[in-house]
Amino acid sequence: MTTVQQSFPVPPEVLWNALPAGVTAIGGQGPFYDAQRGYVTCRTGMTFFSWGQVVTATVSPSAAGSTITVQTQLKFGLFDWGEGKRLATRFAASVAYAAGTAALT
Repeated sequence: MTTVQQSFPVPPEVLWNALPAGVTAIGGQGPFYDAQRGYVTCRTGMTFFSWGQVVTATVSPSAAGSTITVQTQLKFGLFDWGEGKRLATRFAASVAYAAGTAALT
């Protein structure tokens, strides 16, 4: 399991509305959005190099604005060889781009 967390200087609603861009960027299939709890979950397809991953992104308020936490988990296997971190980073970057903001450092 891999977790990537980034904070942004925008309200949570802005990140929430940008989540579909993250799903599209990673080729997410069957997204399930839960606005009540502030998360989306989807899965990536199987390829020659991967069995696929389950990706969950949660948007929450923070002192600086809002935070997105992206978690990836293999569907099958023990090692993802960095695929989870690449997916989570691509997801967060796409959400930031769609929201028109940059992550706080």
